[in-house]
Amino acid sequence: MKQIPSAQQQSGASLIEILVAVLILSIGLLAMAAMMSYATLLPKSSANRSIAISTASNMIERMRANPSASPTFSITSYATSTFSVTPGATALPGGSTCAYPACTPTSMATMDLAVVQQQLNQQLPPAGMTIQITDAVNNEGNLWIIWQEPASFSSFSTANSDNCPAAIVAMNLDPAPRCIYMPFKL
Repeated sequence: MKQIPSAQQQSGASLIEILVAVLILSIGLLAMAAMMSYATLLPKSSANRSIAISTASNMIERMRANPSASPTFSITSYATSTFSVTPGATALPGGSTCAYPACTPTSMATMDLAVVQQQLNQQLPPAGMTIQITDAVNNEGNLWIIWQEPASFSSFSTANSDNCPAAIVAMNLDPAPRCIYMPFKL
């Protein structure tokens, strides 16, 4: 049997092979770390979207519950001209509450807007809503709940997923806001 001289025998891995193996392993671990960071952000983002949908539904139900049979009531009482945010506000603004039987449909609309904005402040800071009346005669309109995710969520692009009103898009906020859009007919 012919023996190979010891100078030509390979005994173990070379330094280059070890470095290549470490490089491949580190790329895989970095990909895993990136996936884990997204996995921890997605549940909070989903919870924020769920809160926004629930709050939008709550606002529409409040509009439906207003005694609209009154000749003095107009759905335009619910129209908000701009996106409003008052972060940290926990109390209702003065003049935004009423007590039965002294409530009028207009004062109820003011209270509804204040109560829902307060809920948004407590659950989705900073957040606000915009209500646009498209047909006052048929009680039709559009409602947007708008909030900004924390800066750590800015990697989630909202370019094609959220339907924000043009005035909000024109603000060029950073990070871009999230929006829930609900058309309604009362």
